[in-house]
Amino acid sequence: MMNIHQLKKTFYKTLFPPKFENERIQTLYNFVSQNENKVKHWEIDGLLSQFINIIKIYNETDIEYFFKTINLWNSYYLVIISDKFLDPLVKANITYDFGNIYAKIFLTYENLDSYFLIDNLEIAVTMYDSKLDKDTLVNVADKIKLLYEKKLITRQQFDYNMTFINNLTDALPD
Repeated sequence: MMNIHQLKKTFYKTLFPPKFENERIQTLYNFVSQNENKVKHWEIDGLLSQFINIIKIYNETDIEYFFKTINLWNSYYLVIISDKFLDPLVKANITYDFGNIYAKIFLTYENLDSYFLIDNLEIAVTMYDSKLDKDTLVNVADKIKLLYEKKLITRQQFDYNMTFINNLTDALPD
């Protein structure tokens, strides 16, 4: 349930969209905001191809800037982006580790809404054969615990995701 502060923030972001200093990030933001109502119809010969063309040229600087300014993004847009990372056509056309990015969006996403992203966390990390560092894994585990304590995920979701995170942690080199 959205509180007054979140409602004001969403309303403000709608009326006054952010202006980014990074052109590639601004292009992605504009694209998602202009096509959010058509998200179920993003296809390879149309909007999905445009999305792929925007993100396939991203480099480390773009990704760092994205996370530096993530608080400026509409949370629904982050869900759209994360969901599209799971599309096999995106994976086939992208060389960057967007599973790692998915995990970091999960961590930075607004506390009470991150249950939207948890169900696909394993898929994203596995799909991109992501190599999450120990700090990221610890933070993801803490976030999963928090979601469970706040009763935003079930015990089954908690157990499943903790097993997944523990397996990734065990596989890390010493």
